[in-house]
Amino acid sequence: MLLVDLGAHFGGVENYLVSLAQLLQGEVDLYALCVLPELAKRLTAAGAKTVFLPLFGGALKPLRFLAAAAMLPFLIQRDGIDIVQVNGFLEATLMLLARMMGCGAVYTRHGPFEMEMYSWWRQPLKFLPRALARVSVHLATEVVCVSETVGIGVKKIEPPVPVVVIPNWLPAPGPAQPVRAGGTVRVVCASRLERYKGIHLVIEAMRGIDGAELTVVGDGPYRAELEALAAASGDRVKFAGFQKEMQPYYEAADIFAMPSLGPEGLPMSSLEAMGRGICCVFSDLPVHREITDDGVGARLFRSGDASELKAALQELVSDAEIRARYAGEGYRIVGERYTAERVKAAYLKLFS
Repeated sequence: MLLVDLGAHFGGVENYLVSLAQLLQGEVDLYALCVLPELAKRLTAAGAKTVFLPLFGGALKPLRFLAAAAMLPFLIQRDGIDIVQVNGFLEATLMLLARMMGCGAVYTRHGPFEMEMYSWWRQPLKFLPRALARVSVHLATEVVCVSETVGIGVKKIEPPVPVVVIPNWLPAPGPAQPVRAGGTVRVVCASRLERYKGIHLVIEAMRGIDGAELTVVGDGPYRAELEALAAASGDRVKFAGFQKEMQPYYEAADIFAMPSLGPEGLPMSSLEAMGRGICCVFSDLPVHREITDDGVGARLFRSGDASELKAALQELVSDAEIRARYAGEGYRIVGERYTAERVKAAYLKLFS
């Protein structure tokens, strides 16, 4: 099986591929084609034989995909590849080469196609990759959707494509961390810093809440604006930047916030926080309703509404018993549905 990822930033898809390689280690002969040194390093450590291509950033970005298209037939023939697995928008076009070479093609959708978000005449560089992916999905021998929410959208495609929902998972959930009472309540956000992730809503909501502080983990193009917004809050908002290891931040968190405006497929940070027994507050996106049993496993607020988020945070900051209830329910849900054992069995059935 050949994993293909041409993304220029290490994010949710790349973490997914590393977890998938670890999950399938010893069960499948894994190969990988990628452009990020960090991803190549982690996939190699997980047992994949990795081929590393130049990144070709900026105006040279098309060369990244041309190089991958040239390399793909060679790798399929040399290594006897049976299945090619792709994830991104433009990577979806590589399924044509895979099928022409007699391989199965698994396309994993981590979110909606988002075509309605961009116009072809105003933002052609964003619209075109999504349109190509929307057409290329018909080349897949199987489309894996990482949540029921994503699956609902893909199942609307005509003519129909073969769809299976295999949700994201936690590799090895440990014991739930204790819920602390008293002292400063620590709120943590972790995501790529782009406007649609909604981090500005948490910064706005934190103003005027006594006894709490916010740590934002992640980096991205929206960071400077977020730091300017947070300046009025003084020391109560801290930016930790991109972190390879999130465990210390989860351990320090009393509340985990995911205020995304969407669209989202299934945010791994949301699952990870629930799976560590942290009280969570999420925007009420369909996928957050899905993974929390409609608000049983986390406090939900109306997406985009900073005042409603503020009310939710005030409630959670002031009452450790409420935090403990949400933390316990979220931990239970993840332990029942989002485990490596269940997901591994689903993937092996699919690949067989």
